[in-house]
Amino acid sequence: MFEHIQKIRGNVLAIKISGEITETEHNQLECLISESIAEWKSIRILIVVKHHASFNSAEALYEDLRMVKKYSRHIARMAVVGDRLWKRTWAGLFGLFSGIETDYFEMDQID
Repeated sequence: MFEHIQKIRGNVLAIKISGEITETEHNQLECLISESIAEWKSIRILIVVKHHASFNSAEALYEDLRMVKKYSRHIARMAVVGDRLWKRTWAGLFGLFSGIETDYFEMDQID
């Protein structure tokens, strides 16, 4: 499940993920990303990830964020904010395999 957080600053697209993302939601996210790219050419993405049962492996993260990889050449960088420090490794791996500069932050660093 995801929620689109209103654009917070210029070319920043903010998304909150709190459960497994369905195929329909993947399509909706692709549209949001595509629309933002059409408007700004290059975007930054903020993803706030709440812990959920299906988010217990690096593969699950990669699957949930596969639509981001599709547009990687238009994404300047991505910040992942989460509630489990061990997710930093997964965000780093995602950044490595997607080619997107990716940083991980704890919830208390969201600002």
